[in-house]
Amino acid sequence: HGTEHCLVGMKGNPRMLNRGLDCDVIVAEVRATSHKPDEMYGIIERLSPGTRKIELFARPHNVQPNWITLGNQLDGVHLLDPDIAQAYQKHHPDASAPNAK
Repeated sequence: HGTEHCLVGMKGNPRMLNRGLDCDVIVAEVRATSHKPDEMYGIIERLSPGTRKIELFARPHNVQPNWITLGNQLDGVHLLDPDIAQAYQKHHPDASAPNAK
């Protein structure tokens, strides 16, 4: 058995959070290293709907639709949001175009 903590931060007005929608404890089977319970992503989506979300230190199994996912074990750059892809190209003109998935 083990315990892992999830820290959720928000820039801006925290009054926009949907408080009290979910419990604050998840009991789940232990999975592969850094493989979070699937329920975690739903809780975070419900906590702050319609906002950008970022996962740091991600691995390929942590990639979620509509999230910014960063990690040194990910293969290449995959940008789905056209605005983010355009900003990336603007700031990194010599880089190859990000892959769309």
